[in-house]
Amino acid sequence: MSRIVVRFPDFPDVPELSNDKSGDGAWLVDVVNWWDGVDSMNERNERANGDGEYDQEDVYSAARFPVVVGRVSFASEAQLFAARAPFARMMASRKAHTIEVESLDGIQRAEVVRNGRLTWDMVNAPYVIEFELPFKAPDPRKYGSWREQSTGLPVLGLGVESPLASPLTQIGGGSPGRVSLTNPGSTDTFPEAIISGGGSAGGVQLTRIETAERIRLEWPILPTDTVRFSFADGQVWLNEQAPISGRLTAANWWVLGPGETATVQLEAIGAVTGTPTLTMRWREANA
Repeated sequence: MSRIVVRFPDFPDVPELSNDKSGDGAWLVDVVNWWDGVDSMNERNERANGDGEYDQEDVYSAARFPVVVGRVSFASEAQLFAARAPFARMMASRKAHTIEVESLDGIQRAEVVRNGRLTWDMVNAPYVIEFELPFKAPDPRKYGSWREQSTGLPVLGLGVESPLASPLTQIGGGSPGRVSLTNPGSTDTFPEAIISGGGSAGGVQLTRIETAERIRLEWPILPTDTVRFSFADGQVWLNEQAPISGRLTAANWWVLGPGETATVQLEAIGAVTGTPTLTMRWREANA
């Protein structure tokens, strides 16, 4: 079987688990429910005087419930029990954290919370135990690493060569003020847009060229401000402190579907100071 590695980056004292065991220590047996699909949240709305049920407009996915199964072997019983401590601390945590799985699919991550108790089964050979770490991923998607692409405001080019000839030859020097992002995964992903580096007296507008969907923020942006648009929850954050989505005059939030490419146009509203820059951030997402 190909190599599989599980990591818990928020808990540096928890050892990396791999299925290619060598010597004493902890190793990976399986990651249950990681590669499986997830259940659908189907509504039941039966037809009172007909066959079947009424249509459901959107079918959403339920949470994912991964279970990490591993084993530990050590030269002494004292070492075996000491190995339990970091796993116990992680499974006692009440906070969400990241699980990272590396396989032939690449490195994929999910945010999880505990979904039960740590089991520490002593039924195996001397100084060998099997353990289970049950988790719940409220967002069932498995994400790759963040990708980024940036642009400034549109800049006029220098036109075309003269005398005119066919085909036209661009002299260059301009910029359309656009970025493109592609999701190579198998399910929807939610991007983020960050405005920084310059001010705009009346705010900014982001337009998805393919669909004409707009997000228009009418709020004065200072050169020292950073404004983050979160497509996942439809919120806009000023300097990561104040929510200002109430100043949106157009809020056509969109998701980046599997295999889709989106082109985003940056426009300033009002007078500009400095160099306003749009940075689009997104992650590949898989079901």
